[in-house]
Amino acid sequence: MKKYLLLVVAVLLSFAAFAQLEVKEGSFKEVKGFVNINTERMYDDNDRPYAVLKIKTENIDSKQRRELRFGGDAQTFFEVEYKDGEVWLYISYYATFLKISHEDLSSTEFWFPFDMEPKKGYELTLVNKPSVDEDLLRRIENLENASAAVLTEEPIEKPVEKVGYITVKSTPKGAWVLVDNKIVGVTPYLSESLVVGNHKIGVRMEGYDDDAKRVDIKEGEEVAIEFVLSSESVDNQEIIADKETQNNVVKDGSFSVSPNKSVYFSKGNLQYNDSTNTWRIAEHQWDIAEGEWTDLFEWGYNNYKQWYALTKDEWVYLFEKRNTNSGIRYAKALVNGVTGVILLPDSWSSSTYGLNNVNDKSALYSSNKISQRDWERRLEPLGAVFLPAAGYRHGHVFRVGTAGRYWSATEKSGNEAYGIGFTANDIITVYSENRKNGFSVRLVCDTE
Repeated sequence: MKKYLLLVVAVLLSFAAFAQLEVKEGSFKEVKGFVNINTERMYDDNDRPYAVLKIKTENIDSKQRRELRFGGDAQTFFEVEYKDGEVWLYISYYATFLKISHEDLSSTEFWFPFDMEPKKGYELTLVNKPSVDEDLLRRIENLENASAAVLTEEPIEKPVEKVGYITVKSTPKGAWVLVDNKIVGVTPYLSESLVVGNHKIGVRMEGYDDDAKRVDIKEGEEVAIEFVLSSESVDNQEIIADKETQNNVVKDGSFSVSPNKSVYFSKGNLQYNDSTNTWRIAEHQWDIAEGEWTDLFEWGYNNYKQWYALTKDEWVYLFEKRNTNSGIRYAKALVNGVTGVILLPDSWSSSTYGLNNVNDKSALYSSNKISQRDWERRLEPLGAVFLPAAGYRHGHVFRVGTAGRYWSATEKSGNEAYGIGFTANDIITVYSENRKNGFSVRLVCDTE
């Protein structure tokens, strides 16, 4: 009887302890001084340099290490190289998260806490960590205290969930896929498994109406679901009405964007409320969207009555080529406590307000600290424009308050478009990114 009890306990313990992959907390970091010199694995399919991620492993043998599988969003590319004791992953530097899976060791998702840079090296530690099923441990304790009669009962078997599968496609592709209102991937999407029963399958993509269907999942079967997305029905009048009556233009300040063209800027970034399908121009130039409002959009070139986005060449001319009365084109600043870049109109006089480190891409935001009072009384009335560092979205929102990225109206390819970007120590006037990523939008109108 004692031997039988030990056998039952041993069987239950085999169920109670199971493997769980996880990334060791705090292990992700840059490898200082590392530069990718592998010419065979230098660039991804978008012709951008890879970053290199060294994945060290714990409690994972050589065979299991070679059976690891890696995934990410639709825009992320990988190449794998197996080393002694670790895996080197050549990965698109703009990746936002990494999914690591193994047929016998479960899977885990790791969201990068900061942006990687091209050609540089990084490392993290992947751990195969046994987890304990508390419910089964309680069963073991009950068995140890049970009578001999209880010990003769049939062994307890762990129930096996019945599962099926789905494939989700959309036109256009690249839409987020939601299962029961939880984002699980992007189209085209193949689920690993889904518990049988009725589920709500939806898709979401900026610039298009959300769509969803309810489907019944049966054991072992695969359900194919297709969506054809419709463009959002946006009333242009609700976005930005007449520029004088709505006071949405920065008055008394025109900006040359080519030798023969000048524009006015809108008095804030474009914002959208998904729950009410409402567009607006931000009330203040330093405003960054919160709550139900968003100000980070996928690329899509649209004219809104007299309002539109600058082209790539017009952004370059604005920052680097135009002539102004003062010689000042821009300056990094903190306006009302918000980081960003000030643009000065062609007519600006350097004696109007003292600015430091002007036309300096590498200047710090703290070079110019401007109060709300000074901005509203001394700069904005004379045409100064402020572009806040509203961050950007690559699946999740990153670097709000430290970086700004603004779309242009110029498409690079079917997958990419141009814009400008700035950080605490740089301004990039020609910047190309995947059109699915979320950037700020600042609109202009003609001066005539």
